[in-house]
Amino acid sequence: MKNSILINTETKRIVAVGDKLQTFRGEPVVVTGWQPPRHIGSTGRIYVTPEGYPAEFQAFFPSVCGCEIVTGGAQ
Repeated sequence: MKNSILINTETKRIVAVGDKLQTFRGEPVVVTGWQPPRHIGSTGRIYVTPEGYPAEFQAFFPSVCGCEIVTGGAQ
């Protein structure tokens, strides 16, 4: 998460840890963090827990939740 931000691609707003999102399937999730892309061609990963199930952990491509990760000078 260092030197990166998570952006909602529809609203262009910054997404923070603890924010609620929906997957493209309509499943409610809570953001727990993200991993910026490690190389060219990567989109990184967004880490979430299903809403109501905080003990579960899932990692998705950011686009699954309508987001993108912006790093470095692009901020």
